Amino acid sequence: MSVVKSCIKICLLAALSSSSFFGYAASTHQLHHLLKMSKSRLPNASAQAPVIEDERAQQLSSSRWLMGLPSISLSHLGSLDNGNSYEQEMSLNLPLKSPGAYESDSQIRQLSQAIGNQQQALQNLYLSGLIRQSIWDYRLATVKLAQLERKRKLLDKLHQQQKRLTDVGELPVANLLLLEREQVDIDLQQIQLKQQQAEAVSLFYRLTGQRQPPETIDDQPSAELRQESEFDNQLAQHPLWQLQRLQQQQARLLIERQQAGTQDPWTLSLTAKRTADDQLDDNQLGLGITVPLGVSSALSQSDLASWQQTNQEQMLQSDRTYLQLKTQAEKLAKQQETLGQQQQLLKQGLSLSRTITEELAKVKDQNQVSYEIWLRRYMDALDTESRLALNRVSQQQLHSQQLQALGISL
Repeated sequence: MSVVKSCIKICLLAALSSSSFFGYAASTHQLHHLLKMSKSRLPNASAQAPVIEDERAQQLSSSRWLMGLPSISLSHLGSLDNGNSYEQEMSLNLPLKSPGAYESDSQIRQLSQAIGNQQQALQNLYLSGLIRQSIWDYRLATVKLAQLERKRKLLDKLHQQQKRLTDVGELPVANLLLLEREQVDIDLQQIQLKQQQAEAVSLFYRLTGQRQPPETIDDQPSAELRQESEFDNQLAQHPLWQLQRLQQQQARLLIERQQAGTQDPWTLSLTAKRTADDQLDDNQLGLGITVPLGVSSALSQSDLASWQQTNQEQMLQSDRTYLQLKTQAEKLAKQQETLGQQQQLLKQGLSLSRTITEELAKVKDQNQVSYEIWLRRYMDALDTESRLALNRVSQQQLHSQQLQALGISL
């Protein structure tokens, strides 16, 4: 019997000695490629979509020197007393942009381009979050499955050994049933984890078109995220917060333009006039210009009140967004610190568990402790090692979540 138990001990120690998991890590270049593929699979990213968008952009483009469409006015005036006397006039009216409108349009174009860039960056961040989620969900499920498989193999070996001992009456049946119950629990966990793994693979495939996610992500070094004082600098570049600020600036520029009257055009009129009667036939050409006087505000009280309400809402929303992003980043930083502390304690716990099992193995043959307690200590050591491996992966996942919260795309 001592030989059999020695074999069991060797199996247990061998199972506890290996804790590495192999798989490729996606480099920065590969992550950029995954993001690019994900963008190319969007419904609006087809081959003909850019051409269609260019055509729409040309159709929606604004004039650089007109505030509206040119107009033509025609008039004919005849005398009521003298049927041979009449006056005809034709005018071509061009609503020209004022110098202030030129400058305002240039600022609006710059803001519109900046808003478009931030919207694109926000889309990249959204896709990056989904890719990160699919990769880390797959990684966690894979690590848990690998740990359960190691435990399952150990239980299978113990089950074979204990069954032989039970058959000859050296061990009670309860010990064997205990192991079988452990095996059933592992089977249930494996079913759930395989489902999670399949869902992660499915999400990754829908995003990138690739069927196998990488084992991990080679994101930016975690040292760059250790300083909470750097959160403000990084969050100031967050696409969502930047987008809201730019939209607020655009709304302010439009209302200021309306207040200054720059939306009112300078009207240039080219006039041709003919006056004729029995004694006179006169043709005239003329040039006229109508300039609005900026001596007061062109903004109505209702428009001003509407903008003030919208501006206040935008400011509050911007502040809420910033506080939410900063709170989330700080929360993740605290969680990262907690996981680091847990990692150290788990290492100590694993070392103690291994020492305990070794000490118990020395005295179990002398019946100083029960065989069940000795077996349970081995199981605890294996569970501790599993928690250590999962905690390490959780630290890596949390690092990616920090990057996501700070607005850093793949």
